[in-house]
Amino acid sequence: MKSYFDKALAERYGYGLAVFIAAETSDLQRIIDRTNARRELDGRTLLENVMIEDVISVMRKRGMLPAQRSEDDSNVTDAGAAG
Repeated sequence: MKSYFDKALAERYGYGLAVFIAAETSDLQRIIDRTNARRELDGRTLLENVMIEDVISVMRKRGMLPAQRSEDDSNVTDAGAAG
């Protein structure tokens, strides 16, 4: 299981929101993994893995995060999954 939580995410969004973002990302990845297992059995093309940037983008669109990106956001997007 990949861990999407890291120090840069916590520094940018605060611990609580960083935990929420990491949990949402992890949930989405589990769904993708289950879907890919079925697609692989059917011989179909697999879906790409989730990225934290995708979850942050959706949260911005839903108004859960500020819509404006700051320079600090670039530090978070390079922080991939550890594990």
